[in-house]
Amino acid sequence: MKRIYLITLAVAMIGGLAVSSATAQQRNSSEVNVSPQSYKDFRISVGGGYAFRLGKVQKTGDAKVDDVSKQLKHGFTVDADAQYFFKEGWGLGLNVNYCSSPASGEDLDLQFIDGTRRVNKYKESQNMLFVGPSFVGRNESPKFLLVSSFAIGPIFYMDNINMDGIDGSMNATTFGYNAGLAGEYKLNDKTGLGLKLSYTMGSINSIKSGGQTVKLDKPISVSNLMATVFISFRTW
Repeated sequence: MKRIYLITLAVAMIGGLAVSSATAQQRNSSEVNVSPQSYKDFRISVGGGYAFRLGKVQKTGDAKVDDVSKQLKHGFTVDADAQYFFKEGWGLGLNVNYCSSPASGEDLDLQFIDGTRRVNKYKESQNMLFVGPSFVGRNESPKFLLVSSFAIGPIFYMDNINMDGIDGSMNATTFGYNAGLAGEYKLNDKTGLGLKLSYTMGSINSIKSGGQTVKLDKPISVSNLMATVFISFRTW
């Protein structure tokens, strides 16, 4: 009888140790699987390209004046992003883009408050600067990276004019937003080259000129559709 008790006790002890070991292994395995991966990834991109001014062109009936307005629809842009990814699929960042549209004309009959005036040589440059924090998403493969972004911030509008050698300027600030989609090819572990399509939306209702603020009869669009080629640098 005593021998049976000893055998039963030994089996119970061995079984208990086995169960304890299995439980410990399962707990350790669970801890490894549940432990979240840390993402501390930075990405910076800088690019430049073409900007198309959105909004309607005001037609005056004068072919030369209307041609100047059409020229202002086309320009160039410089775009930059600085981004930090908290997770594999999303992060926060800052977007800055600058758009400039130049135009020129000769022998223009321009309308002013005091009437029509002939301008022999006319030059104008409309410039828009957007700066805003952005929410960023990413999706990638071993060779390609796709980044989407949405930003909200101020748009600074600056209009520089030269009429027969006399300079003038107008400016305004409004609130707008920017959305973009960038696809890049990974040249190596840290550098990429790609194409970004984006647009900035906004409009102004008043403008400052000569220290005075003038209320506009109709809002002016300061929106742009942009296509840029960029180079990027990342830490992952």
